[in-house]
Amino acid sequence: MYKQLIRPVLFCFSAETAHHLIINCLRISKYIPFSNAILKSIFLRKNEYKCMGLTFPNRIGLPAGMDKNSNVPKVFNAFGFGFVEIGTVTPKPQDGNPKPRVFRIPKDKALINRMGINNDGLEAVKKRLKKYQKRNFILGGNIGKNTSTANEDAVADYKTVLEGLYDLVDYIVLNVSCPNVAKLCDLQNKDNLSSILEMMCNFRNSQQNYKPFVLKISPDLNNEQIIETLELVKKYQIEGIVVANTTTKRYGLSVSNEKIEKIGNGGLSGKPIFENAVEMIKNIRKIAGSELTIIGSGGVFNRKDAIEMYAAGANLIQIYTGFIYEGVILPKKLTRI
Repeated sequence: MYKQLIRPVLFCFSAETAHHLIINCLRISKYIPFSNAILKSIFLRKNEYKCMGLTFPNRIGLPAGMDKNSNVPKVFNAFGFGFVEIGTVTPKPQDGNPKPRVFRIPKDKALINRMGINNDGLEAVKKRLKKYQKRNFILGGNIGKNTSTANEDAVADYKTVLEGLYDLVDYIVLNVSCPNVAKLCDLQNKDNLSSILEMMCNFRNSQQNYKPFVLKISPDLNNEQIIETLELVKKYQIEGIVVANTTTKRYGLSVSNEKIEKIGNGGLSGKPIFENAVEMIKNIRKIAGSELTIIGSGGVFNRKDAIEMYAAGANLIQIYTGFIYEGVILPKKLTRI
């Protein structure tokens, strides 16, 4: 039904307009009696999995970017996600990059976006998160810095959002790998990343409640950078790593170079990046060993993809582009493994 009826209608709109339409419809659904219970009975399949000191209802998660502002995490859980990650959240609200900034490539089951971490800001998100303090799913908070904040002042921005979200979510994800914010990826170099992780570690040590930390990395890191990153992950006792964010590369696309050039800059996600994500996971698992939790993210569209990603070493999987192309039944399908 989704592919035959709903997706064609949604694809009549621009990608960003369709996204806002979906979120608004889900917000309305919260006010329909028993809607959440009905959705859960249809879509949510439990298959508990323990890692990072947490018990996940199932191993399929929604990554940051879909519910940036924590409008409907409970509804996404009802659609079958065992964990939902909100954000990326920055200290102050920001509009992101000029529109249009999201582009579908249906022929390749891909997306290119240059959103620029648009979000309502920390205070607005905190207010919404307080409604979800009693929940039966795992909630992650993805933290970032404002675009206007220079990299040398980034630690202060990350600390502000970390302090604001820490008691409202189950785990924290550090985003230093979004390719759509100028020079943000520079924060992945050893010195910059070490400063941020040290701050996070010190803050956590000062708290009564211990929350797992996760680092989201770029798929464009070379092997030397991956090794350096994993050394810092071990040093600062970071429990997990998301492999990976969107890529600035344009491999695996069958559409013309002219069309790709017309779209312009942005991070590529979807089916074309799947093989690279699997290889990265294999490499990281080999280097890091069995203790590090790996959240695989990139191009999972079916059970075969999920099985391959688990075999490579992923503990959990997040789906975004696959959810857009395959529909709401995908999380349930993926939990049947």
